[in-house]
Amino acid sequence: MRRKHRKWKHREETEPGLGGEGWVEWGGELIWAVGFTEGGVPYGLTRAEYLAVNEAADVAAGAGWARARALLRTLFEHWPGMPAAVEVGRVRSLGEGISRRAWSAWVDLDPDPAGMSGSYVVLLPLPEAERSFDARVHWEARLLVRLATLDLPLRLPRCAGLLPSGNRPALIETGLEGFPLDLRAGRQPGIAPWEVVAQVAAAVHAVDRETLGDGLPRCPGHATRREHALAALRIFAGAPETLLQEAHAWALEHLPPADEPAVLLHGDLLGQNILLDLQGAAPGLIDWEYARLGDPAYDLAIVTRGARRPFQIENGFGRLLEAYSGQGREIRKEHVHLHELCLLAGWYRESLDGRLGGHPPEVRLGDFQRLFRRVG
Repeated sequence: MRRKHRKWKHREETEPGLGGEGWVEWGGELIWAVGFTEGGVPYGLTRAEYLAVNEAADVAAGAGWARARALLRTLFEHWPGMPAAVEVGRVRSLGEGISRRAWSAWVDLDPDPAGMSGSYVVLLPLPEAERSFDARVHWEARLLVRLATLDLPLRLPRCAGLLPSGNRPALIETGLEGFPLDLRAGRQPGIAPWEVVAQVAAAVHAVDRETLGDGLPRCPGHATRREHALAALRIFAGAPETLLQEAHAWALEHLPPADEPAVLLHGDLLGQNILLDLQGAAPGLIDWEYARLGDPAYDLAIVTRGARRPFQIENGFGRLLEAYSGQGREIRKEHVHLHELCLLAGWYRESLDGRLGGHPPEVRLGDFQRLFRRVG
């Protein structure tokens, strides 16, 4: 489950609007007028015709927003028992991660007896996404369908469809309202980010494993917490550095209990994936690509990441564990530190390959050393 820390890269690549001269409203419809009859009636492409022509050209050119629009149209035009006119609003870029890019648009259906009109998100795979991405997304889609049947204290996107984009799977899901949680203390008045993270993490970890196994393909991950920890420790295999060898030995002395079963993990509990609602609704949780069974300490380590002051506040680490305990669940600090060490060791070893970019090896090794001094 080791992987790089993941941030969305926001770009301004969004579907062009209908600005510019030439648009005339006639009979309640926009016309891109190329001329007028003697009676003053405009003639040219209607808005729908204009969008269709440009969409086809942009799909052929590989524009992400056009592919997202085409997938939304395909999904709803072929929805069983849905003889509806489909209108897809302007497609906007939400950001880009390691494996995929997110696009959002409002979809109007007419008629819409099932009330399916609303905001949708299309998660388009990137060309460079690793091959294991496909299996993760298929599992993510099935998991979202199952989670939608449970009574959880979270708001989750609903899986609307899984369609091919080229030869890779693109997930389409309902959009969630809200703004991302800022993990820096004090940036959002009245919100203690460690408490929100603890609340969300505990809700995910409390999902009944038996529910996930009922009629679904085998859940990826590990059977026990210790199995997950031992798998994570493989990052230390063959490490020549004495520092990494000492940390490996420390971790082997602080493994989770062998008999504790694994729990459902979200796998990426960063603030960008936790959406808050101004009206006081439950937190929303998106981006379930890395969900699997494992050690709950891993989900917390993804948030703390070996930082001296998680949440940029004194004792941020302790506050998180205390808040998690307040949700009726317990995690020992050394188990979180074990996964932090594995994450930092992975980033260090990846930095040795200069082609990957990012921080140089000496910086990554320094981060690892400072963490091990605190916990070892």
